[in-house]
Amino acid sequence: MDDQFTLPSLTRAISIGEIEAISATLIAKAQQALVSQASSFLELAITPLRTHGFECQIEIIARELGRSFLECCFGVIEPENVESMPGTVRFNDHSFRRLIEKTMHSNILTRFGNIGLSRATYRRGRSGKVIAPVEKMLGIQCGATPAAADLVGRQIAATGSSQTRSIEFIADRTGARIGNEKLRSISSGLFDSMEPHREECQLEQLQRWIDQAEKHGKNVVLTISRDSVSLCIAPYGYFEMASVATLSVFSQGNRIGTVYLAATPEENQTQLSENLTSLLSSVIRTCSEKISSIAYVTDAGIIETAYWKTTLRKFYVDGQRIKIDRTVDYYHASLRLTAIADSLKLDEKARQDWLESVRKLLLLDGGWGRVMRSIAKMKELHGLKAPAADEYKKAEKYLRRYRRFMNYAEQRGQGCPIGSGIVESACKQIVTERMKLSGMRWKHAGARQIMTLRSILLSQTWTATYKRMLENFSPVKALYAQPAL
Repeated sequence: MDDQFTLPSLTRAISIGEIEAISATLIAKAQQALVSQASSFLELAITPLRTHGFECQIEIIARELGRSFLECCFGVIEPENVESMPGTVRFNDHSFRRLIEKTMHSNILTRFGNIGLSRATYRRGRSGKVIAPVEKMLGIQCGATPAAADLVGRQIAATGSSQTRSIEFIADRTGARIGNEKLRSISSGLFDSMEPHREECQLEQLQRWIDQAEKHGKNVVLTISRDSVSLCIAPYGYFEMASVATLSVFSQGNRIGTVYLAATPEENQTQLSENLTSLLSSVIRTCSEKISSIAYVTDAGIIETAYWKTTLRKFYVDGQRIKIDRTVDYYHASLRLTAIADSLKLDEKARQDWLESVRKLLLLDGGWGRVMRSIAKMKELHGLKAPAADEYKKAEKYLRRYRRFMNYAEQRGQGCPIGSGIVESACKQIVTERMKLSGMRWKHAGARQIMTLRSILLSQTWTATYKRMLENFSPVKALYAQPAL
């Protein structure tokens, strides 16, 4: 009979009996602690203060049971004897050789607290990077399990989450206190792992919303918006303009959903434009037959107008030109009407009545022409205040320059929004509510990480993106020497 050859393995077979023994021991220990706490609580007079303490102790016991069980399960995955494991593994297209002894990693964050793992490590070359293959197989990154990193990431991306608040939340939720460096390390790791899947998951979310919109009615509208918002940049506290964009799905004038994009301050907002154009092209490529119209709704800022002129005005997908209508935000147009009203020699009541009238006129068919005729008549009848003549000219020039983009009646008839409130709200949600808290200053790399994670969270694609990230973790492969014959 031929001699049998058993290949060394990174993991070992674990029997149900072994797991039952581990769980029985831990449950017995937890049961003893629970009985002890309950006995102490019931022996004395019951008060709200003692009830509070009792419940907190039960939470600690339950958390310790989960922590210990995870530690035991993760710990028994790897063979005890290092020599029984493969001498070489391959990870990310690089070979790593096994080191002589195992190493203890004692601060791995889980949802139940920190655990410690004794694991075999492998080094690339003589002094290169060291990895623990079993940790890679478990998805442990930056000292956190996948479930713990998910919890931390959602908290980092949440409204009002400064470093201090995030650390306090994590300590309260898991029972383990991490430091600023570990928090930043997890944030950086999540960004690096999730950003490659962001667009694909946002596209899938938009496709679902478009399918949902189609059920509500035939008029499915895709709207594009972008805007800028100031952000305090370290170390000197200079304010630079970060950029935010949205893609929203409307049906019969009702918004179904919105995905968000954001980028740190940079010249001409190149990164945001690239991401927005790529996502827009993908949506049109997959859903063009379901979309009735596409609208670009923004104010008339320099960057917003430049993006229209260079990209959207003549937009092609796979060689086919796509019609996109531009609308200048109605609110910004109304501000120009306010400036004109302030320039006319009118008393307060007449000013208010006329301003209300022309704002309504602008929303009607042929509204722009009727408004401009009314302005000319009021100027002729009442004249201008001398100090306000320049403001009048600027406002009138604005209205004439963007005349083509003020077809508000037509846009509303198609179920398109005429205001850029969605993207202005996005600026508030992504930047102001998270990144402009008291004393905050940002480096570009850190700001990019938070803005991306927050955009994923607000787009309702966090779960899908995180799952896609876990599915695409690089595998660790054992390299075996050929057995002697």
